[in-house]
Amino acid sequence: MDRPLLSRIRIYPIKSLDPLELVETEVGVYSLRHDREFAMVAKDGGYVNGKRTGRVNQLKVDYDLSKQCIRLGDRVNGFTREFHLVDERIELEKYLTAFFDMEVRLIQNTQGELLDIPGASSVTILSEASLISLQKDLGTHGLEDLRLRFRSNLELAGAEAFWEEQFFGEPGTGMRIQVGEVEMIGISPRARCNVPPRDPFSGETDKTFIKSMMRSRAGSLPSNSCLPHYGNFYHLTVNTYIPETETGKRLKVGDPVRILGPVDLTRGQGGVG
Repeated sequence: MDRPLLSRIRIYPIKSLDPLELVETEVGVYSLRHDREFAMVAKDGGYVNGKRTGRVNQLKVDYDLSKQCIRLGDRVNGFTREFHLVDERIELEKYLTAFFDMEVRLIQNTQGELLDIPGASSVTILSEASLISLQKDLGTHGLEDLRLRFRSNLELAGAEAFWEEQFFGEPGTGMRIQVGEVEMIGISPRARCNVPPRDPFSGETDKTFIKSMMRSRAGSLPSNSCLPHYGNFYHLTVNTYIPETETGKRLKVGDPVRILGPVDLTRGQGGVG
């Protein structure tokens, strides 16, 4: 019998850049504290992200959030500059503008509004076994390579591959789940874009990646998965919503994970409100 537990926590303080791995974190407003708190924005108002340019994969970042500082550099030469995220914002934006060869502003939001699906998906979840299943079929990609491609917040151990797909039903049906002291609502599988095919370090695109992944997903689909109802097999991780009632609670590596029961999403977000 599966005894899933939380085995990995990752946040992405600057949207589209490197993750920060934690052993414990606090729930913020509809999100994890500091996850996607900052984002790079181009002159046209769109995000500077992996959908726009593979150059984001070539920028190496290290965080010291206690001091609100980051170190930046390229993958080849390593860290070359350090900035305070608030006090040196102008200097940081000049650095990013030069690195990307386009005008870049850094914006900040602590209300979860810079997430990929704000107001609907607070965190993404998958199991380590799902990554292992995919890695075996793809062959040339290691587990950490795949983690960086799919950029999940929470990873589970002690579960079979794609066990997390029990967190959603057919469109319109979600699932209440408990991770430690935090209650969440599984909403839907995460449809993927053109980011996972990019090498997480060079930004180069593997043109065979999407078809290979879809074949792998089709061949390893659990019998109880509702994924076929979502149109195609180019999905991985589960979109999960954290209600406002959970703000301030904490998640820790080792927390048990259990399924509480289905919820009707057509009544509102997670059936709430």
